[in-house]
Amino acid sequence: MPAPLFHQFLPDLSHHAKVARYIDNHYHLEMIAENNRQLVEYQARSLRLQHEAAIVNIRTMGEIAHRQDQTNSLLSTLVGSMDRLSNSMDTLNATASETLDALYAQTEVLQEGFEDIAIRMMEQQRVLQEIADVLRRPYKTKALELLNEADRALKTGMKTSGRDQQEEFKDAARLLRDVLDNPIGSRNYVAWFQIGWLNWKFTKHLAEAEEAFYQATRLSGSQADLYHAYSLRHLAYMQYLQGRPDEAYDNIHKALRITPNDHDTMYDAARYAAKTGHESEALELLDKCIDLQPQTTITMFSEGDFVA
Repeated sequence: MPAPLFHQFLPDLSHHAKVARYIDNHYHLEMIAENNRQLVEYQARSLRLQHEAAIVNIRTMGEIAHRQDQTNSLLSTLVGSMDRLSNSMDTLNATASETLDALYAQTEVLQEGFEDIAIRMMEQQRVLQEIADVLRRPYKTKALELLNEADRALKTGMKTSGRDQQEEFKDAARLLRDVLDNPIGSRNYVAWFQIGWLNWKFTKHLAEAEEAFYQATRLSGSQADLYHAYSLRHLAYMQYLQGRPDEAYDNIHKALRITPNDHDTMYDAARYAAKTGHESEALELLDKCIDLQPQTTITMFSEGDFVA
């Protein structure tokens, strides 16, 4: 069974369940994960949901292919570049039915990399905490207490649900605002990032979230650290969600310059490349993602951006 604190990430694994994109839960997971086992469990259950969504999408594509030759051509283009994954996937570019069978056959194999992903996420958790600790050092007692309490409220909210979560997130936002109202605290880019995250996930104000992520990006630029890369990724995602994929495309490439070999950043870049007409670049980026994490094969078929 999954660890209790991850209940909010594990929706009903039915064909009708909505597949959350990885960026939707990534920061949340890294902030509260206690060990590798929790992350591996989440990854495995998430892949099951993605797998079912991929099955539905591929079946739909196969049905449409009977009526639209161009859909069949698109399917062949997408899967044809992945036939090197293993001998059992040589027929991926044949028909939707064979692709369906190949994906089923590969599910167990693709789960083997979850431990490596969990180790990387726990390391990123450590780095993010170190950055936050360094930024707190110049603050006097009152400001430091505000930051510590904001961090506590944010993490407590991430581990709860319902009204308890709402109240904790409300407290975290208020405390972070108090920090940012201070002339020195206003340059704390971790606080700006967390305000952006709360505006996105808690109050659902995308424009305000975009502005906060922009400030986090601007203030962390001289450091070019992990929070800077995260800020660029989230800034791009806010722009994408607001129907501005060209701006998202530009900003995700700035993030790629910071973390050029990061799977998640490349995957985001592939999404925005696909949405802005850069099909060859999207396929090249997806190919690199599959090299790093073979389960990307399933993930990409579960999302409309890559199969629509």
